[in-house]
Amino acid sequence: MIDKESARAVAGWLRLADRIAGRTPVEGRCDCCGGTGYLNADKQRLCAACYLDGETAAS
Repeated sequence: MIDKESARAVAGWLRLADRIAGRTPVEGRCDCCGGTGYLNADKQRLCAACYLDGETAAS
């Protein structure tokens, strides 16, 4: 499990990347854990912690 500080840092970087790329920010509930906050919405809506856990599991 990813700690809250790491998840917050990743959410900040995702928000910045979306702003630079001109994508619309996505706020809401994570499809994986149901948590609320800023989401990465590539194929599914994931919070930063679930996104990091998924990247770790995929490696």
